[in-house]
Amino acid sequence: MKLLNLNNNIHKKRLIGIILILISTPLFFFLNRFQKLGTIKEELFTAAARKGECFQGFCVGGDPDATLISRWINFSFEYLELVFLGMIFAFVIAGIVESFIFPKKENTRFFSPGIKGIIRGYIIAPTLNLCSACIVPIVNSLKNKGSSLESVIALAQGSSTLNFLSIIMIFTIFSSDLGWNRIIAGAISVFLFGPIISRLTYGLNQKNEIGNNVSPISINKNDSITQSLREGFKDFLEITKSNVIKLGPIMIVAGFAAGLIIQFLSAETINNYLGNNFKGVVIASTIGVLINVPLLFEIPLVVTLLLLGMGVAPASSLLFTAASGGPITFWGLGKVLPKRSIFYYASLIWILGIFTGTLSMIMSDNNMSLGIKLTDNEPIIRQSDFNNNSSNHLNKNDTNIISSTPDSKLIKPEFNPFEKLTYENFIGDTEVWNYRPGVVIFDFDRDGDMDFLITNGNEFSNFLYQNNGNNNFTDISQSAGLDDKNFNASGAVACDINNDGYQDLYIGGKGFNGDGLDFRSLQDKDEFIGIEDRLYINLQNGKFKDITKSAFGNNLNYRSASSVICSDIDNDGYLDIYVTNLIDEDFFMSSLFWPSHPGHYNLLYKNNGNETFEEIAKQSGVQGPEVIMLNPEGKGIYFSDQNGKEYMGFNPLVKDKNSNIVGDPTGPSHAAIFFDYDDDGDQDLWVASDGDQLHIFRNDSSENKILFKHVSEELGLNIIGNWMGFTVSDFNNDLIEDIFVTNAGPHQRIEKSGINSPAIKPGGDCKYHELYELGTCLHLFLVNQKTSNIFEDKTEEINIVPSPYLPAEATIKKIKENAKIPKGLGAYDFGYGVTAFDFNNDTIKDIYWLGSEVGRGEGPGGNIYPSAGRMLMGLPNLEYEDVTVRARVLDIQGINYNKYFSNLKTNEIPDEKYNLKYKVHTKYHENGKGLAHGDLNGDGYLDLIGTNSSGPVWSGTLDDAPGPFFVWINGGGNNNWIDIKLTGRQSVDGTGSNADGIGAKVYIETKDASNNKSIQMQEVRAGSSYLSMNSINLEFGLGDIEMIDKITVIWPSGITQTLQNINSNQKINIIESKN
Repeated sequence: MKLLNLNNNIHKKRLIGIILILISTPLFFFLNRFQKLGTIKEELFTAAARKGECFQGFCVGGDPDATLISRWINFSFEYLELVFLGMIFAFVIAGIVESFIFPKKENTRFFSPGIKGIIRGYIIAPTLNLCSACIVPIVNSLKNKGSSLESVIALAQGSSTLNFLSIIMIFTIFSSDLGWNRIIAGAISVFLFGPIISRLTYGLNQKNEIGNNVSPISINKNDSITQSLREGFKDFLEITKSNVIKLGPIMIVAGFAAGLIIQFLSAETINNYLGNNFKGVVIASTIGVLINVPLLFEIPLVVTLLLLGMGVAPASSLLFTAASGGPITFWGLGKVLPKRSIFYYASLIWILGIFTGTLSMIMSDNNMSLGIKLTDNEPIIRQSDFNNNSSNHLNKNDTNIISSTPDSKLIKPEFNPFEKLTYENFIGDTEVWNYRPGVVIFDFDRDGDMDFLITNGNEFSNFLYQNNGNNNFTDISQSAGLDDKNFNASGAVACDINNDGYQDLYIGGKGFNGDGLDFRSLQDKDEFIGIEDRLYINLQNGKFKDITKSAFGNNLNYRSASSVICSDIDNDGYLDIYVTNLIDEDFFMSSLFWPSHPGHYNLLYKNNGNETFEEIAKQSGVQGPEVIMLNPEGKGIYFSDQNGKEYMGFNPLVKDKNSNIVGDPTGPSHAAIFFDYDDDGDQDLWVASDGDQLHIFRNDSSENKILFKHVSEELGLNIIGNWMGFTVSDFNNDLIEDIFVTNAGPHQRIEKSGINSPAIKPGGDCKYHELYELGTCLHLFLVNQKTSNIFEDKTEEINIVPSPYLPAEATIKKIKENAKIPKGLGAYDFGYGVTAFDFNNDTIKDIYWLGSEVGRGEGPGGNIYPSAGRMLMGLPNLEYEDVTVRARVLDIQGINYNKYFSNLKTNEIPDEKYNLKYKVHTKYHENGKGLAHGDLNGDGYLDLIGTNSSGPVWSGTLDDAPGPFFVWINGGGNNNWIDIKLTGRQSVDGTGSNADGIGAKVYIETKDASNNKSIQMQEVRAGSSYLSMNSINLEFGLGDIEMIDKITVIWPSGITQTLQNINSNQKINIIESKN
């Protein structure tokens, strides 16, 4: 019988039905599928960035304050919203099929039993591109019209697992083993499920399958097209209404059932049950048949779980089973198929999922890939020249240092706490939309008080807050010319690059989140696009002028800047600029769990003295060496390019969305600091590289050539870690500065804390390095040994008196069985920005840091690095006390410290329930980034400003929220102090040192009441720690000393200058002498 015969009215209807399908299908693709494809891409790049733990409204771990029921309901409604248009399309197609295409049962032999029906079902299925839930109305309609069980199963499986879009995306996103496993499993399900289920249900005799009785539609052979169309639409409305009534409630109820199941997909589940083993495969396959996902969304879901630690084998299972069917599919098909057929169908999906995962486990047993396909370029393992000194610094537990027990005398108020300013102190915003906001404290208008800059993200203005006195500030960014909203800013520094006595601003830019593009796809020689760095000249009248293009020409930085620092590296009187570059945020997180972990080359701009710069990083030796990437045995992991050239830890064939190379063959750098560690009078350079060795470049420049030598190995400090921020100070008062470097902290050593990355996967995550003793996650406290030109690692030897209110988690919680117990400073939390300063002016340096990663405590991922800042008050003999809560500088919003302390009994140590009540708990931490200190109110006591990332937060639903910056004003005290500002002669007569004396060393000599002599020293720096810059004024705490016997300044020009008998408690400006 012909499929179409226009002399037959049934065939006229069929022609109308085909036309309607040809019209509705492209319309559906335009309205839904193309947008959904874009959403999928967005989800994938988001997963690789900072929201990787979230998937279409569902976040692993969920809202910590929400009940299971509220999470379940919110997610279920979100899911139903996503599939709503697909369901409508499915009901429309089902109605067209039953009313136009096959209005009589005898005309459904197109989907007859046997291989012919299966093939026809398979051919049509991929063109529908419907998920396993949305295909149900169409399958039911065809079954009602007499189609065979074999053909409708082929149609259901083909549409959900072998549709065109999924095939394209699977081979684009996943490694070949995962891709082919999914395709093979889909083909098996299409061609074998139907015959197996049919024979299990009806036996070997296919004639036992009896279709439903369908009353034929009466059509006169002489009816016109109009009449056929009228009757068809009448039938269409009736059939569609009937399908909606029968299937709609089932689909909604099943959607809620699947939503309930997926709520149990927690971080703990991933850690404990979804490893690369048979147990993980079985559990993943089970989860897959218990949930429904919209078409294609199994792809970002699996990507998300892979990035969070799921094994490749369970990923292979879930990639197939989640797409194949779930409660909606099974309950819906139960309306037209025997119940035992549904049982067989679900069982076969589950069994094939297990088989697929087991096969993947065998194939990937020795494979280092994550399962996500970055390229087909497989790593090369061979011996490297890298001499890893990390093991010499790992867990020096033989010292058996144990933190002191808190004593009641140590919790009495020995200092006045800080006070956090409120929005009432600011005319302007106090929150930023920026993942990496920096802060700079500087006196931009030279009126004697400190102003500050906060960097903001694209579409939002940076903030320049002018100090009005009395702890009040006004944002003048617009009038100052710093309000460009086409600028995705990051770290910043204030340097007087033209020696006119006013600090200018260099502000780093970074790539756009979620666009999937690295800088090579975005850089523009003619127009600003928002990711390039900017240089603003201070016009001395409250305004800044952008001179970026003229200053840098074709050497403008587009490489996702992180921190920026300045110094006069060749002592020519002009400040040079060093820019550390990270990598575009879209590619940062995924590289932590894959052996390609590149960053971008750092840049060194040599000041030409005429407001132009020459980029000299490569020839000077400081653009960054290759990233160190080792396998568990300590051998190097390399990738080759198309010409056979090999790179350690950098895959040159990884491309962005526009097919341009991602990254450079070097590590991602978070921060840098100029630090004359060898005390030879020139500026050496330290660089904190993420997932890489600590970089130390000794300044070996001569009069005619600027040259740095990489000496990390020579100093025994080529230690691998997630290095993030620096602070330099003379911690032990031996007149040579020491250094503290922040790291990810010991969080992953704590039992059931955070999310583990895959144990066998080399990458940039320090947890991998710790597992195989290749590196460390602990901070690094290095004491400079002046006489021997080496550093002594004191990290785990330093005694810290813990806080009785909020002790570090690693000091009170159980450490994992196979992990070493962190001690001393090594037991303390994650850190980005860090600063050393004498906050109570007792002459002993204190340390404060803040920082977290992935998310704030009340958002997804906030449990991974629960850090709310730490203030360590310096004690004699290089010991510290944790006074964070007493100092009232927790990086948390909404704490009422007065109520917290007043409701505690004398010497009472609060429990966790009490702390949660008052939000004195890391559960509420912000996502700290930048940090700087300076005396904002001129009282001689240093204040703090900390910035926090914007990002998702739970507020009933998951919503993006800006990140607050906190201004903590020091409560002051009775100790004495001196505030010293330097003025180099370049700003006076064009000779001598740079205008702000950057690089100068200042020594103050004093005697106490017993005539005991002491000397303190500090060095002037522009750019400090992470993304940020402290005030360039040097403040020395003097305790009860009222008179300074002598101040000695060693200027970068080589001139030594002394002042004698200086009264304390004043601000002085020392102008460089002529000789």
